[in-house]
Amino acid sequence: MRVLLIEDDNLVRTLVADILLDEGIEVDAVSNAEDALVLLGSGQVCDVLVTDINLGAGLDGLALADSVRSRYPEIAVVFVSGTLPAPDEISPRDRFLAKPFRPQQLVAMIGQLAPGTL
Repeated sequence: MRVLLIEDDNLVRTLVADILLDEGIEVDAVSNAEDALVLLGSGQVCDVLVTDINLGAGLDGLALADSVRSRYPEIAVVFVSGTLPAPDEISPRDRFLAKPFRPQQLVAMIGQLAPGTL
């Protein structure tokens, strides 16, 4: 299984990527939506997109997910944020995880969205 992690906080991004790697999950980690789109455009397709909603300057996680889904509709999405999104901002097939979260919560969500791959 491959996860694309987009998190603008370097410490959080590194910590989450390390935890996922320890769980046997392949991870590509970037700090912004634009880098994620470049990576996906180069052929690095993932099973699950894990993105912070607030990514600083540029596209936010919600716009990123919309853009990714226009090219790869089968990709599952986990949004992580310290701010609750409006109910209509996240589709029923997506997941939301409030920061701070326990690492096993994220691993479990990824497993639910991509069953049989962990």
